[in-house]
Amino acid sequence: MAAAASGLVTAAATRGGAAEVDAAAVYKARCAMCHGPKGDSKLPGMSFTDGVWKHGTDVKSLSAVIKDGVPGTAMLPFKSKLSDAEVEALAKYVRAFDPKLKAAASK
Repeated sequence: MAAAASGLVTAAATRGGAAEVDAAAVYKARCAMCHGPKGDSKLPGMSFTDGVWKHGTDVKSLSAVIKDGVPGTAMLPFKSKLSDAEVEALAKYVRAFDPKLKAAASK
């Protein structure tokens, strides 16, 4: 798997021997160039920090956007470039850029 070779997925001593995804590394490699290193892109519709989520904020909705992209926008599909585990990890990771979602998750 290319992601494993690039160090984005690391073998970990987790239950069932599943691989652990370094979501920060995946984000840096695949997302930061458009969404900004801290999720605070100045480009319209590309910031995760402004509280505007056009396609939902739950992990399932975000995973669908990452996998399938958004037709007619700069958001390309990543289903052929990322594993399901990487997609899910990214969906959870980008939620933490939004102060409201981060606060809700810590309650």
